[in-house]
Amino acid sequence: MPDILIVEDGLHERERLEKLFTTGGFSVRTAESASIAEDLLSVNKFRLCVLDIGLSDKSGSLLFQTIRRQDPKPLVVILTGNPSIYLKQKFLDEGAVSFILKASPESENENLLASIKSFLGSPETVRHSGIELSEFLKSYVQDSSRELFLNDDLKIVACRSCSKNNFEVIFTHKTQLPPLVEGKVVCADCGEIYDPEVG
Repeated sequence: MPDILIVEDGLHERERLEKLFTTGGFSVRTAESASIAEDLLSVNKFRLCVLDIGLSDKSGSLLFQTIRRQDPKPLVVILTGNPSIYLKQKFLDEGAVSFILKASPESENENLLASIKSFLGSPETVRHSGIELSEFLKSYVQDSSRELFLNDDLKIVACRSCSKNNFEVIFTHKTQLPPLVEGKVVCADCGEIYDPEVG
């Protein structure tokens, strides 16, 4: 499960937030519009969404309702330039955990990251606890089985969620008895679990 979805149509602010949360140890996906966010929400279960309500293609209020219908429900932090007291109360009443004004002390890097960590606790994605998928395939998997993880060009397939091909193998915490080993293949960038049976 990825940690955070950032929905922000301003490039500079989106990149700032992505760098801040990634550096803080969280797995992050970004969307520059409501439609892209909806696509990501259809294939991922995020722990928290940071939502700018002033989006270009659809009302942030409508996207907020879409997010609140997810199962399980992600936490939602509204990060906006709109100082309306009415809007703040509306979103908090409807389930947002925080309403933060851009350019306020609460939106500054250190304070914002501390706030996110107070909601999520430790980053969820397990990192550096497995081995790269390419190394695992080369060392432990027969040629006929390697094809499950390769595309037509015999390269590792792209992640269905983030389109990168940086996978690692995380082993279960039990004694491994080759050739039967137990674990899961996880995208090291977004945390999506790869199931070769699904593709």
